[in-house]
Amino acid sequence: MGIAYASAGGEVTQKTLDYYVERARGGAGLITVGGVSPFGRLNLNTPLLDADWFMAGHYELVEAVHAEGAAICAQLFHTGRCQYPWVLEGRQPVSASDVTCVYLGEYAYPKPRPLQREEIYVTMDRWAEAAGRAKKVGYDFVELHAAHGYLIEQFMSPFTNRRTDEFGGSLQNRMRFPLELLQRVRKVVGADYPVGFRLGAEEFVEGGITIKDSPQMARMLADAGAAYISVTCGLRETHDKAMDTMSATEGWKLYIWEAIKNAVNIPVIAGGGLRTPAYCAGLLQGGKADFIGLARPLFADPHWPNKVESGRIEDICPCISCLECLHGSSRRRQGGGARRCSVNAAAGRERQFMELKPAPIRKKVMVVGGGPGGMEAARVAALRGHEVTLYDRGRELGGALLPAGAPPGKGKINGFRQYLKTQVAKAGVKVKLGTEVTPDLVLQEKPDAVVVAAGSRPLAPGFLRSEDVLTARDVLEGRADVRDKKVIIVGGGMVGAETAAFLAERGNTVTVIEMLPRVAADMESNNRYVLLRRLTEAGVTMLEGKKVVGRTEKGVVAVDVVSGERSSLDGDVVVVAVGATPERDLVESLEGKAPEVYAVGDCNEPRIIMEAVYEGSRVGRRI
Repeated sequence: MGIAYASAGGEVTQKTLDYYVERARGGAGLITVGGVSPFGRLNLNTPLLDADWFMAGHYELVEAVHAEGAAICAQLFHTGRCQYPWVLEGRQPVSASDVTCVYLGEYAYPKPRPLQREEIYVTMDRWAEAAGRAKKVGYDFVELHAAHGYLIEQFMSPFTNRRTDEFGGSLQNRMRFPLELLQRVRKVVGADYPVGFRLGAEEFVEGGITIKDSPQMARMLADAGAAYISVTCGLRETHDKAMDTMSATEGWKLYIWEAIKNAVNIPVIAGGGLRTPAYCAGLLQGGKADFIGLARPLFADPHWPNKVESGRIEDICPCISCLECLHGSSRRRQGGGARRCSVNAAAGRERQFMELKPAPIRKKVMVVGGGPGGMEAARVAALRGHEVTLYDRGRELGGALLPAGAPPGKGKINGFRQYLKTQVAKAGVKVKLGTEVTPDLVLQEKPDAVVVAAGSRPLAPGFLRSEDVLTARDVLEGRADVRDKKVIIVGGGMVGAETAAFLAERGNTVTVIEMLPRVAADMESNNRYVLLRRLTEAGVTMLEGKKVVGRTEKGVVAVDVVSGERSSLDGDVVVVAVGATPERDLVESLEGKAPEVYAVGDCNEPRIIMEAVYEGSRVGRRI
């Protein structure tokens, strides 16, 4: 996966080295450096290999990974029509044809122009030159990225290739680009240097590549000398298939991997959405693939392989497929900011965070709140040698993870919650549930440091604060069992939309009212796409651009934010999901009552899991 840790100019940075070295140290047999460009800046912070002066940094990277015992591969790519608008700098993207890329059917990229015949061969030669540089600096092999809707696939696919020359039309013609590219790369690197292919075996669009075509494509690549096929699927229009969302079932791509495996006699790498060692082992033992490809699981836990080998499965920090590591995450709109991980605060901060240094002075630490921020702070502080007690007023640990993991398709969050609970116990943290922490209790315990991770409480407009109005948390945490009712949800952000899916699954007729033009506008785009499809299939009514301004005996009154038109909506139950406010009371009351007081997570500001985990991890290292 592209991690975007290169410099703005495309040089390999110390952060790049630290990231890949940690994955090699964690037991990966092969490190694939994703998204290496032979064509200048194709994305933010993409590592470049389009000129000799970039070789020095790649040499350092190769040497560092080899020192940890892993092989390393450079994945060479060109985005084509998928080039991000913010790096075009006035240029027009190129492709096989002038077919505009429409991300998830919603956001149109700039229209591309078809590559001219002469440009095609220049492009191939630049690819081959970059492969030669990769070999010179010591990469063990190179991979040509012909998947996820990038340029090579744009020539291979009838969906994007509308050409009438020798590079378009029949399968043989559409395969001319990858086959001649492979030939030119081989001419530069030699016949004995491995060149692999990342193949998009299903595009899930009308007129695109299907599993009927891709096995033959794989055979043609194998016959032309490809060293292996790394199998994936999806393109920008069906990006939720390429990235594997939270609701995706592990192994749903089995039929794709199996079809390619049966079609070729070269190694096949299965990748995309693989998470658990048992399932991965089954793939290998069943002959469905020859190698397991892991990307985001190693972002979440670089030591996944070593932990499997030593039998420490419960110690693997699981990727929850939230996709907040992507450029278009809800945390970093418009592509800004470095890639981070919701569950692993050390991702991208390996030099500062990976090593836990023992505390110079052992302290008594109280952690208030058993959500992700509190559990992470407790875990890290205890591992550094502090005496840590974790308090939570609830009956079980989890905090905001409990309602977050309740909606359909969100079960991976529960796996992360279990991981934190296990690690808190293993670190020797004392846990006291059902305990309300007050300033008097803090004075009684006399801690050296208090970490407040008290979370937040739901907001509700004054006219909706009544006993017969529920909050989304009431529903998701099981305090209200709503079934077979007509439900109105006030607020259609991520929480409101996911609550709608939860309630629809229980036989309710659900209407969501959202004042913004888009439901779940605060949500990561791929997971949002899947959620909206689920809501549509469940018959949920989504009223956008309407603000609830009052109550009626049977429901609510809404106003169209553009026209000002008022309307009444009737329902048996009203559920409020209009945001949350920080629980700051304890933080403020502890001023001057403990030597050190820290606040982490939603009690600072209601945000996402990533922020809570990072703040908890940072405070655990600071105490």
